[in-house]
Amino acid sequence: MTVTALRAVGVALVFVAFAPLHRLLGPARAGPAGEASRASAEAAWGFSFYGALIVLGTAVVLTLALPEVGVGRLVARAADRLSRPRRGVFAISVGTLAGGLSLAIAWFLYRVFPTSVDEMAQLLNAQALAGGLLAMPVPGNEAAWSIQNGLVVPQGWVSIYPPLHTLLLAVGLRAGAAWLVGPLAVAVATWAAALSFEELLGRRVGRGAAIVLAVSPFWVLLGATYLSHTTAAACLALVLWAGLRARSGSIGWAVAAGASMGASVTARPWIGLVSSATLLAALWWDQRDQWVRRVGSVVAGGLPFAALLFAWNSRLFGGPLRLGYSAAYGPPHSLGLHIDPWGNAYGLTEAVAYTGVDLALLGAHLLEAPLSVVAVIGVALLLGMRGAGTTPLLAWVITAVVANALYWHHGIHWGPRMLYEATPAWVALGVASAAYVMREGVSPLRMRRMAGWAIAAAGIGALALLPGVLMSAARSSESLAYVALPDPPGEEPALVFIHGSWSSRVVARLTATGMRRDSVETALRRNDICAVDRYARWRAADPSARSASPPTLDLAALPGSPSHLVRTRISPGNDVWTEPGAPRDDRCLREARADSQGVVDLEPFLWRAPPLPGRTLVVTRDLGPEANATVLTALGSPTGYLYTPGVEGAGAPRLMQYAEGMESLWGGPR
Repeated sequence: MTVTALRAVGVALVFVAFAPLHRLLGPARAGPAGEASRASAEAAWGFSFYGALIVLGTAVVLTLALPEVGVGRLVARAADRLSRPRRGVFAISVGTLAGGLSLAIAWFLYRVFPTSVDEMAQLLNAQALAGGLLAMPVPGNEAAWSIQNGLVVPQGWVSIYPPLHTLLLAVGLRAGAAWLVGPLAVAVATWAAALSFEELLGRRVGRGAAIVLAVSPFWVLLGATYLSHTTAAACLALVLWAGLRARSGSIGWAVAAGASMGASVTARPWIGLVSSATLLAALWWDQRDQWVRRVGSVVAGGLPFAALLFAWNSRLFGGPLRLGYSAAYGPPHSLGLHIDPWGNAYGLTEAVAYTGVDLALLGAHLLEAPLSVVAVIGVALLLGMRGAGTTPLLAWVITAVVANALYWHHGIHWGPRMLYEATPAWVALGVASAAYVMREGVSPLRMRRMAGWAIAAAGIGALALLPGVLMSAARSSESLAYVALPDPPGEEPALVFIHGSWSSRVVARLTATGMRRDSVETALRRNDICAVDRYARWRAADPSARSASPPTLDLAALPGSPSHLVRTRISPGNDVWTEPGAPRDDRCLREARADSQGVVDLEPFLWRAPPLPGRTLVVTRDLGPEANATVLTALGSPTGYLYTPGVEGAGAPRLMQYAEGMESLWGGPR
């Protein structure tokens, strides 16, 4: 890139780091998701904006008070020490450090429990794979087993995610240590990144970047989860490393780069494809005369993974290029500017605003420092930082941001999780930028010393804030008790019915009839819960017993809920949309009464006790005595129990005898 282009990128990064673009999100178009993202970004933006003022003010004071003291000399000494170990030893050491930190977080803070429903869905699918099945069986009643982020296909229930990470989780489950998958991926990614940084940025800066990556809170906190971002990040780091090796002309390394690219696509297709292609193009740009041979090698390396992805999609979702996301949610889940599955608008304004959200969160949470890394990179580029080594990294981060701007989903999990895979590039650019500014980016010497003090103050601030960040990630004993797996008395096979919310039962019944999940979500959000329940009953009824026309529902793809609906609480944490004065039949009143003692989500339990052969404990959804009977019969009439919260939702969940529970919640069978 030319100096002018680099400076233009620098201006853009500084602007995005400090311009509150997230305020463009409005609830009228972006809905509740936009409001939540705007609130998170506002906090991150305020942290970075006022943090920068404090850091810069501190730097000015220290420079005036200690005119002969410079941070640069201390940094240089530390860099000299880092240069001593052999390259391979250093890379293994920082990889072990990063993996060890993620492992400690997974074990001591998360207690090896999933942190999101996305993880639980993939773990449930992985349980089936570990048991030798492609999908989880759904005996008796599909609605009893359906959970979020999945769908029922002819083979059974499957998650909506691509196969590679799920397969790795299955291997982890067979080994009794699925919680190792994320930390191991982080270790591999950090190892490969450390080797690549040294070649791209030089030994001193490259090794400094590797250490900062290994201790990045965003990197290790999300790396301790079961999310597929960890596998994709490891694959992309290997693409970078193998692509650098292939510059020597080795066909084997080009094949390895293709295999890493194929693996990244099989873990997270969109970001894996665009990031890998961008990285390899940037690395090999000055060797275009060898592209034909290298592209052929890349294709050869990626073919096995392409075959796996295409076979998975064809078998489960109806076509080699049809992903589970589209099978479950339809066209609204696809890339581009359109209405998303929740009825929220995602146009050009939202794409810009959500990009602002992502970069505000990244600047604040990448290192948890009161000085945005995005802004530091922008300033260095604006001042003239350039070099062949930074070009692939810059291309990687720009591609990740643009690619994510074309996708309506912008998840937040310890930071902008959809940018997680590019974390190594952001960290490396941040460290290279800090080194450049302190070493040669500004003059006179006093200004460079001021820049050094600013970086040092930001680092001290990050260290001071780190304990609070880690504590916020810790799971409490109370929360773990609430999701403790039931322990029925006796040794005979037991089937435990988890009493979830009325809304979850309606969703399960509708998806079991083949209704697409985007339509299900719209129905619940824009209609009285009883009207949706009646519609679910109509769809599930035998065609010969149905009325001529279905109950009328508002299925308009619009954000939020209509003004005539009110949020009504049935029990703690269990709210539904109701229309005042709307008719209530006996079935609806019975469903509401069943929830009055509280509800428990099925997702945290089902992945640990799925209906697989040989399991003595299986959990399922409580759908009421009549529907439950079909599940009990299909499983050979095991001893039944009901799992509910304490009285009126207070205290830890309790296990009840099945007949007692059905009578207490549902008034017995009818």
